[in-house]
Amino acid sequence: MAANATRPSASTTGTSKGLADAGVVFVLSCLVFLCAHAAGFSSPWIINDDARQQIYWMQSWVDPDLYPPSLLNDYAERYVPAGIKVVYRVAAACMDPLQFTKVLTGVLFVLFCLAAHGIGRSLGGRRLGFAAAASAWLLPFFLKNISGGLSRAFAAPLLALFLLAWLRRSALAMGAVLLLQAVFIPYICVLAAASCVLARLWSMVRKSAAPPFPRRLLHFMILFACAFAVWTMQRDMNASGFGPLTGAADMTGRPEFGPHGRLDLFPLPNPFFDLVYTPMESVGLFLEWGLVPGIVSLALLLPVVVIGARAFDWKALGAKARPFVFTAAASLLLYAAARLLALKLFVPNRYVSYPFNLFYALALAACFVGFLTRVRVKRAALAGLLLAAAALGALRLHNVGLYDYTAGAPVYAALAETSKDALIAGHPEAMDNVLTFGKRNVLASFELAHPWSLGYWKRLEPRLNDLVSAYYAKDPAVVRDFSRRYGVDYILVEEDRFTPQALSGRPLFAPFDGQIRALAKTPGKFALLDPAFFPYKTVAPGVRLVRVGGP
Repeated sequence: MAANATRPSASTTGTSKGLADAGVVFVLSCLVFLCAHAAGFSSPWIINDDARQQIYWMQSWVDPDLYPPSLLNDYAERYVPAGIKVVYRVAAACMDPLQFTKVLTGVLFVLFCLAAHGIGRSLGGRRLGFAAAASAWLLPFFLKNISGGLSRAFAAPLLALFLLAWLRRSALAMGAVLLLQAVFIPYICVLAAASCVLARLWSMVRKSAAPPFPRRLLHFMILFACAFAVWTMQRDMNASGFGPLTGAADMTGRPEFGPHGRLDLFPLPNPFFDLVYTPMESVGLFLEWGLVPGIVSLALLLPVVVIGARAFDWKALGAKARPFVFTAAASLLLYAAARLLALKLFVPNRYVSYPFNLFYALALAACFVGFLTRVRVKRAALAGLLLAAAALGALRLHNVGLYDYTAGAPVYAALAETSKDALIAGHPEAMDNVLTFGKRNVLASFELAHPWSLGYWKRLEPRLNDLVSAYYAKDPAVVRDFSRRYGVDYILVEEDRFTPQALSGRPLFAPFDGQIRALAKTPGKFALLDPAFFPYKTVAPGVRLVRVGGP
């Protein structure tokens, strides 16, 4: 009796094993991330590209003299959800915001891997838990979108946590995650809320078991709070004059939304690309090595999938799949609605890309577990396979989502010598780095050229027209008039932007590419390249800094 009294219960043993497994996944996920993104920690110039439109302005929390109020800064601040701003504001007390993007990326990636492991374990036990974590390491979609610590970085982790809470029937956790989604990634909040409400309605119609959330008055209050938070952000964008979001009528015949425009959004792509082709592109080696290796990699994977799919116990999995069924249904309904309403519900593929990539990752994990069962891999070999998956993941995720902007370091150093309230103009594709690393306001930039925000684009488009006209002008008076009108202090001139090769290709996104080519055909020499009119300082090979403002 005494021996039985001291023997650990099955539940205690299971909990201990679960914590130990989670510890293994945590350590390996940290190693995968640190190996994959080591370059980002080695240089301040290696960073996610979209941090240059959403995070750059937060450097003013470290140095209040940076980024005086401007159209771009005001829009960028309002474009970022409240939760992101709170996290970065707190972190700014001890870390530069640009460097914090890399730390936050690691935290969110590891969190996602742990959530994927938890989902797999809840669905099919230890093997599926480890296989799900391995899928998170091996598929670049997740780290690519988490990289940068932006709003979208929270999409996959918070969606996975919501599904895990649902699987474990924790109404409290589901509500808490929904609130986090509302302030960090609103369209995922809409998706998650719709999925559990849809499940609740289905249970009422079919008189079947209801989901754990929503059931009580508190749950519906949480849903209301989420809806209010999402609505408030959109209302503030509209009230500030930056909204509303564009619709189909606004995009029809507008080249900035076409294949050569700033955003290739209209006409909307065939759903096959959103639901099948793009996720499979991430599964295969298409992005790393190209079309043929991508097809070959899928062909090699196919026998494993087929054998594993036949061996896996899908019936047991199906009994637990209700959260995924209703999330998939809500995802498809919102996707269809977003397509019908053009961009009024934001970009349609956002509603399917995160859930469907997660579903594909879990399905691959299940097939792999089935394959291991069929070929009867010994237990001792499983640890080796897990380590191999982590090593391959670190290799495949090497620098995913990171870009190296080191080449512009001399330009950033030169801009540091200018006044902190200086306004810089130049080719929009060069201005994002000026904003982010040069830490100076710019007249217009590529990343912040968002035609989907109608009020904002109405103010930015004329500015881009005038900028292009001045940058490629043959008459120096045009440049001087432009500089006076906008209060420009310096123009950054990149000589290779004026070569015949650059001008005959895609000098900028449509419709400004046609405008540039037309200006280039007019007789004369480009004014900004004539030192007789515009003396300059060489700040890097082929890069001039022309002072056009001040005394």
